[in-house]
Amino acid sequence: MEKNKGFVSVEAHKGRTIAARLLPGTDLVTGIEEVCRAHHVQYGYFGSVMGSLRQATYVIAVPEPAAPMGFKYCEPIVEQGPIEFICGQGVICQSEKGELLTHLHAHGVTPDGKNFAGHFSPGGNPVLATIDLVIVEVDGAKLMRRHDPAVGLVMFSPEL
Repeated sequence: MEKNKGFVSVEAHKGRTIAARLLPGTDLVTGIEEVCRAHHVQYGYFGSVMGSLRQATYVIAVPEPAAPMGFKYCEPIVEQGPIEFICGQGVICQSEKGELLTHLHAHGVTPDGKNFAGHFSPGGNPVLATIDLVIVEVDGAKLMRRHDPAVGLVMFSPEL
């Protein structure tokens, strides 16, 4: 593991590539996690995530002077669909308790052309027609999500 004042990194290798389609009514994040479990993917990243949603539910960072880094995440924002889900990116990790965690940020467009982006969590994001998904597995490293006391949030932690 490489560790210095500016970053933490590990070297890993690409594993399998999983191509999937989430069907209408499936929740976006829950569906992605179900695909990962079905293919025994513990660590990975998204090569592609695109499609449509009935509605989108996400959070964004907002100022919070009392927080360690001066921000927090807002209450969930709900955009009514149909939503054109332009792209999603993120990582597939494990929690400190060994639970599968998907850290997904995405960009979408509402029917009136409003662009929005943010962090998507399980629930509140039902697929409209399709979500086309490509997952690239990561081998040789652990992609963890651990609480970082300096930030006050659960953060990405690549480890050997």
